[in-house]
Amino acid sequence: MDNQELKGIVARYFRGQLFDNEYELLAKYLEDIINREYFEKVKRDWEENPELDDFGQKNLDRLNYLIHNKESSAAAPTLFRRLWFQVVSAAAILITGLFFGSIYTRFIFRDKVHTEQITFVTPRGEKSFLKLPDGTEIWLNANSKLIYNTFSSSRRQVELKGEAFFKVARNEKAPFVVKMDGCDIEVLGTIFNVMDYAEFGRKEITLTSGKIDVHAEGKDQILTSGQALILKDHTLQVLEVNSNQASGWVENKFNFKNIPLSELIKRLENWYDVDITLENNTDREINFTGTFKNEETIWQVLDAIKVYTPISYKKTDLRKIKISVELRN
Repeated sequence: MDNQELKGIVARYFRGQLFDNEYELLAKYLEDIINREYFEKVKRDWEENPELDDFGQKNLDRLNYLIHNKESSAAAPTLFRRLWFQVVSAAAILITGLFFGSIYTRFIFRDKVHTEQITFVTPRGEKSFLKLPDGTEIWLNANSKLIYNTFSSSRRQVELKGEAFFKVARNEKAPFVVKMDGCDIEVLGTIFNVMDYAEFGRKEITLTSGKIDVHAEGKDQILTSGQALILKDHTLQVLEVNSNQASGWVENKFNFKNIPLSELIKRLENWYDVDITLENNTDREINFTGTFKNEETIWQVLDAIKVYTPISYKKTDLRKIKISVELRN
């Protein structure tokens, strides 16, 4: 591929016009230090543009995510260390995406001892796999953030905003704590899913195996396998559930049971990195129950939703969609 064509790919990425098969070409192109220098210049020009809109900023966020994750195995780690310090990527795997292509990135820690607080941010349309020094494995869902604090001999702690699936390595001498706004989860070693998107107005903690202790609203609540705790409006509710449904997103299976249309839209925005506007919304509550897989495009998913939910949709821009509620008697 000649230099002019590669420059065209970079330009189209910043404009949000990259096709699925061009993501791998871009990642390969940016392994070369000369090409990286060119890219950084274009990036600076773009960031200094006073007319940069929200869409352009979102696209920059995706681009930064791609570059910094890819750089983990590259020869020039300066920018990478600035964001991720001592974390290294075991592999950066590009998966043909749900909309324009999504990135699934794996991170491991090279050393056993760390003194940094490290922040992982997964933007919309992406998800990440993390392996911590103690052997704990974490899958971080789209539009989520996890902060790793140095583990001690008596305590292991991370902070979460968004959604994550944990397989915590057992250590009875050092409890593993997941901190969220107004809620802590403490375990010794177990498997569970945590959903804490602020826009959904609730927290959901679903236990697959073992036992966890949830501290919230001045109370301690023990969960056992197959139970879920829902924290909403300062009220705790414990339910018997199919725990595999809550963590289905890890295997690219999305299961919904009676969720509001507004929440479904937010989830689609996160997974497909699109902006969806809901028009002529009514006071009537519209809920959705259904299952779909990662292999389906946003359009296939919307077509499936239409079968069971009174909506219509139309594409208004490259990553913008309008959904209308159809009033049926």
